[in-house]
Amino acid sequence: MIALVTDSTCDLPDQIMNDYNINVVPLTVHFGEDTYYDKQDLKIDQFFKLMESSSELPTTSQPSTGLFLEKYEELAEEYDQIISIHISAALSGTCESARLAAAHLENAEVAVIDSRTTTTGLGYLLMKAAEMINEGYSLTEIKDKIIEEREKITIYFTVSELTYLEKGGRIGKAQAFLGSVLNFNPILELSSETGEVIPKEKIRGYKKTNKKIVDLISDSFENCSDVNISYIYGKNSDNYLQMKEFMNDYISNKSNFDCNIMENRIGTVLSSHTGPLVYGIVVYKGELSEA
Repeated sequence: MIALVTDSTCDLPDQIMNDYNINVVPLTVHFGEDTYYDKQDLKIDQFFKLMESSSELPTTSQPSTGLFLEKYEELAEEYDQIISIHISAALSGTCESARLAAAHLENAEVAVIDSRTTTTGLGYLLMKAAEMINEGYSLTEIKDKIIEEREKITIYFTVSELTYLEKGGRIGKAQAFLGSVLNFNPILELSSETGEVIPKEKIRGYKKTNKKIVDLISDSFENCSDVNISYIYGKNSDNYLQMKEFMNDYISNKSNFDCNIMENRIGTVLSSHTGPLVYGIVVYKGELSEA
């Protein structure tokens, strides 16, 4: 039997997490000396209030090797194999913690995979893995397939300012936008090739920004018949709602393809690095069945 593990940067509805039996090891958010487990100790609106009232930006940390080992040992009582899929190694040391824990586990085999993505991009890969577990595929077959499917994830997003990504050290090649985005909105991509945040466009005005995000996303699945889309956001905003409206209009006017749509709010760890006004679209260009 194969167990499925991820980390708390995975954004999926609770119902899907439960239906697919996805186990979560949380990352941690720190406000000064106060520490909170992502998605467990703080609701996202409480987190935003703390962020706004704090004199310092929050920091985050990956799960410890011990926390992973504790989860793996718990699962090893029932399962003989574990597949553990995590946030891009270019954004976090979570995969490394998982691999160190896996090396110390004696009574189960663990395959750790760098998703090269996060949020619902990670979620879609977990859904695919869970589907394959239910269909009886081997650990090796699932691992090989998930590594292949990483290339089918596309994420474009925008933030109100780059300060959070810069301070958290997650800005990657988007460093090129620093000092040049005054009065412009940056459009960023999470690269499926490297797992890094890279600069895509800088545009003046939110309406043009939102239309460009929709154009980029729609170009990414132009020749696909099966498409899964997730809207992702931190704080709700008129700009986010406008982007959704533009994307929904595009989908309603497109024929000859199946499109499954979700909406997911990102957690406290990712919000720490993007700021509260982040929003964007995640696409998985592949077929997913029901849980």
